[in-house]
Order: sequence, then structure tokens, then C-alpha cells
Amino acid sequence: MHVPADDNPLSGFGARARRVITEQAKVCYMNVDRTLATWTRTALSLVVLGVLVDRYGVLLTAPRAHPGTPLAPDPLYSVGGITLVLLGTLIALACAIRHQAYRRRWNRVFAEFGAFGPWLAFTFAAGVVVAGCVLMAVLLLFRQ
Repeated sequence: MHVPADDNPLSGFGARARRVITEQAKVCYMNVDRTLATWTRTALSLVVLGVLVDRYGVLLTAPRAHPGTPLAPDPLYSVGGITLVLLGTLIALACAIRHQAYRRRWNRVFAEFGAFGPWLAFTFAAGVVVAGCVLMAVLLLFRQ
């Protein structure tokens, strides 16, 4: 599917200039993929840190401010851990959605020179979203 000439930013250029612009656009697309991978890695780190804070907050030796046994989970760690998991999941979801919007626009404008699919970076971001949702459900359902 090609964009009409008035909406296509390449319509005023010759074939050689369009190839040069498209090569630069391919590099920009690869940069967008790398940025998505970086944000996905950050989101995954937040999800893992949230699980650690929630589940292993029991092992901290700080005095407990809430009643109960010394090995009872501290509600502050639970809230903090679940918040970190939620934040990581939302970051991965937002980045995956924005990446797909950019990919769709890129494929629409530069379709004559080839199209990119939603392959590896988007798949990892979607996997982090799924893992974050599952871990949040586990953290909320299996309270001690």
C-alpha cells in the first residue's frame, strides 16, 4: 500500500535521493529497535526488582513496625514490590505500542523499499508485558 503523493514525504525527490533518504530512514528504524530493546531491558529489571522486594523483604533484619511475628511480611515491601512490577509492565506496554505505531508509519511511507515486521524487539517487549501481568497476579493472589 502506497501513500498518496501529497502525504508522502518522498514525493518531491528523484529516485537516487529517495534511496539515500530511505537508507537513512532504515538506520533510524534500527535505532528505534535498539531503543525499544533498551526500554524493555529496563522494564524487565523493574519487574524482577519488584518481585525481589516483595518476596525477599522478609529477609531484611530491620525492626518491624507492624504487629505479628518477626518473619511476617512487611506491607510496605509488598506495596513497593507490586508498584515496581506494575511500573515495569506499563513501561514495556507503552514502548511496545509506540514501536508498533512507528513501524506502521515507516512501512506506509517507505513501503516501496521494503517493509519491517514486528519481530524480535517487539516480541521481547510483549513477553515482558505478559510476564509482568502474570507475576503481578501471582504476587497479589499468593500473599503470605
